[in-house]
Amino acid sequence: MFVKKTVRKRGDKSYTYLSLVESVRVDGKMTHTTLLRLGEVGELRRSGQIDRIIAALRSHAEGSWVDGDELCAAGAPGFGAMAAVHTYFDRLGLESFFAKLGAKRGAEHLADVIYVMAANRLLRPWSKRRTVLEWLHDVALPGEVVAPSLDQCYRGLDAVASAKEQLEPHLYGRLTDLTNLDLRLCCYDVTSTYFETEKAATEKFPSRRFGYSRDKRGDRPQVVIGLLVTGDGIPIAHHVFSGNTSDVTTLPAVMADYQKRFGVGRIALVADRGLISEDNVAQVAAAGFDHVLATRLHNSVDVQAALEAARLPEARWVPVKDANSAACEVHVGGERYVVVASLPRFVRDNLRREQLLSRVEDKLIALEERVRAGRLSDPAKIGAAADRILRDSGVARCFTTTTREGSFSWDYDQEALHYEEDLLAGRYVITTSLSLEQASTENVVRYYRALQRVERRFRVLKDFIGLRPVYHWTERRVRGHIALCVLAATIEAVMGKDLAQAGVMDPDLEGQVLSARRALAELNRIRRVELAAGENRVSVVTRRNALQSQILAAFGVDTSDWDRAVIA
Repeated sequence: MFVKKTVRKRGDKSYTYLSLVESVRVDGKMTHTTLLRLGEVGELRRSGQIDRIIAALRSHAEGSWVDGDELCAAGAPGFGAMAAVHTYFDRLGLESFFAKLGAKRGAEHLADVIYVMAANRLLRPWSKRRTVLEWLHDVALPGEVVAPSLDQCYRGLDAVASAKEQLEPHLYGRLTDLTNLDLRLCCYDVTSTYFETEKAATEKFPSRRFGYSRDKRGDRPQVVIGLLVTGDGIPIAHHVFSGNTSDVTTLPAVMADYQKRFGVGRIALVADRGLISEDNVAQVAAAGFDHVLATRLHNSVDVQAALEAARLPEARWVPVKDANSAACEVHVGGERYVVVASLPRFVRDNLRREQLLSRVEDKLIALEERVRAGRLSDPAKIGAAADRILRDSGVARCFTTTTREGSFSWDYDQEALHYEEDLLAGRYVITTSLSLEQASTENVVRYYRALQRVERRFRVLKDFIGLRPVYHWTERRVRGHIALCVLAATIEAVMGKDLAQAGVMDPDLEGQVLSARRALAELNRIRRVELAAGENRVSVVTRRNALQSQILAAFGVDTSDWDRAVIA
C-alpha cells in the first residue's frame, strides 16, 4: 500500500492528485487498486488536511515522528573522543575492575566515575569541581554512563588510591594479553610534582616535603614520583616518595616491589646515572635483574679507562643509525662498557664548556682584582667567595685556586681540561650486564635510549594530563590524583602504540605518526548534535572526515550506530 501521485493538465496548468492505492495480482499480473482518492495536493495543503491525516496516522505508528517546525538545537557536545576513551577503558578491563571494586565498596557507579575523571585528564584536565560543574556539560557520555557528582569524584580518588596495588598488576596482565609489549626491558626514572595549597599538616601528609624540584619550584613542598615503563614506553607501575627523598635510594625498593607484585622473570633494568650507586646495582643483580645503566662520567677510574680504550687505534666503532651516533665496546675490570659518540653532542659539549669556562673565568678575575685592591683580605671570606663562584658552575673541576691572607690566585687544571676536551666531549658511557649474545653493541645503545620514553611519559603527565600543580591536601587524595594521572597516561601510551601500528600519519608533520594528543583533539570535533522537537529529542552524530575515520579504525571504536538518528 502506498500513496500514488497523478498529474493532470488543464490548459496551461498542471494539477497533482494523491490517491491511496494497493498493489494486487490479477491474472498473474501486478496492478493497482485505488482505495481512496485524497484530492488535489494544493487544496489539501491549503486546507491543512495533509497535516491532519499525517497527525492522525502518526499516533498509530511504531516509529517516532517529529514536526520540522518544532525542531530547535539543544546542544552539540563532543562525542568522538569520549567514545574512544571509553573503548580503551573497557578494553583494558578497567570497566570490570572498578565495577567489582564499586560493588565491594557499595559504590554502584564507581566505574563511571573513574572513566569520567580519566577522560577529563586526557581531553581537558580541570579540577574535579570544574569537571563536574562545567566540562561535563560540554561532552556526551557514551552508552549508559552516569555523570558523577563532585562528592563521587572525591570518593573515586580515594578508591583509586586504595586499589593501586591491585590495579597495576591487573593492567599489566591486560596489556600483556592485548598488545605486543617489549618485556625485555624495564625503564625507571623519577620526577617530582609540587603543591600550591598550604593546608596540609604534617600528620595528615607526611610525604609532603621540600626537596630538589625538577619543576624549578624549590619554594613549594613536593613529592617524588618513580615511574616504571616497558621498553615500548607504556607505564606499568609508579611509586610516590617523600619530597626530600634522594633519587638513588628509590631504586632497590621499586625493583623489589616489581618482582613481588608482578612475578616477572629475568629482565634488564634501564636507568640513568642519577639513580645508580654501587650498592643498589649489586642489589639489582642479586634480585636476578640484568641492567643497562648510564655511568657517572667523573671520578670513576673505570669510566676513564673505558674512554681511553675507545681512543686507541684498534678500537672498533660501529654505527647506531637510528641514534645518529657510533658506539665502541670495551671491557674494563671484567665489566662490559659501551662508549657512545656523536658529532652533534661533540659540538654541543664544546660550546657549553667554553661558555661555562668563560663565565667562571670572568668571575674569578673579578675576585682576584677585589683582593688585589684590598677590598677583601680575610682568607676565609676569599675562599667562601671563590666557592660561591665554582659551586654549581658545572666546570669547577677544571680550576684550581690558592687563597692566603690578602692574596688570591687561580689557574686551570690541565689534567681535568684534557679529560673534558679530549676524552669526554661528545661522548657518554653505558655499562651493562647483558652479554653480547643477549644484546649487540648497537642494541645496548638502543636499550638505553628507551629511557627517553620515560621522559616522554613525564612530559605527558605534566603538560598534557595536568599532573601539576596539585591542590589536594591529604596524602590519600594526592596519591589518588597521581594514580589517576598515571592511569590516563597508560591509556594515552596504548593509543599512541595503536596509531603507530596502524600507520596513521600526522597530516601537518611530514613523516611523523599522529600523536594520541592530536588524535583525541581531532576526535573531539565529532559532535553529537541534539535537537528538541516538542516532547521528542533527536540526536545524530556528525559525519567523520577521512582522518577521523582512520583514527577510529586504529582505536577499534565501534561506529556502527553513529550514522542513524535517534528519536526519543
